[in-house]
Amino acid sequence: MKTIFKNFGLIVVFFIFSNGYSLEMCDTHNAEEISDIIIKRKKWTGSWNYLVEDVPLEYSSGILHVSKKKRVYSVELEMPGGKLPANNVKVEKNKLTFSVDIEGSMVDVALIMDGDSFKGESYTQDGTFMLVGNRRI
Repeated sequence: MKTIFKNFGLIVVFFIFSNGYSLEMCDTHNAEEISDIIIKRKKWTGSWNYLVEDVPLEYSSGILHVSKKKRVYSVELEMPGGKLPANNVKVEKNKLTFSVDIEGSMVDVALIMDGDSFKGESYTQDGTFMLVGNRRI
């Protein structure tokens, strides 16, 4: 029994010190039972599949690549027609905002992360369009 608790403790320490992960434990009313262990990745860095509603097919899906060097984030959109770099990239906790030039028109994007998925909006001269996405594995 001591070995089980020792191994569990090592696993908890591993997750606490792992880069990009946090450990949250949800306790039931019974203080001796841990009902759920939820591990959430809390960083925007990585690649995300995305879908945009009500836009031309060539812009309706793609991959959002987010990287960070030192304290500066960069975003690149990968679509069937090619890759587009983003400007004015800002990250505040679970919110990512950026602008991207699509065929001479500036599109502002605001996304809210919820675990390994996000929802958001893109603002264009033609209106506002909803986005959803998931982290690529």
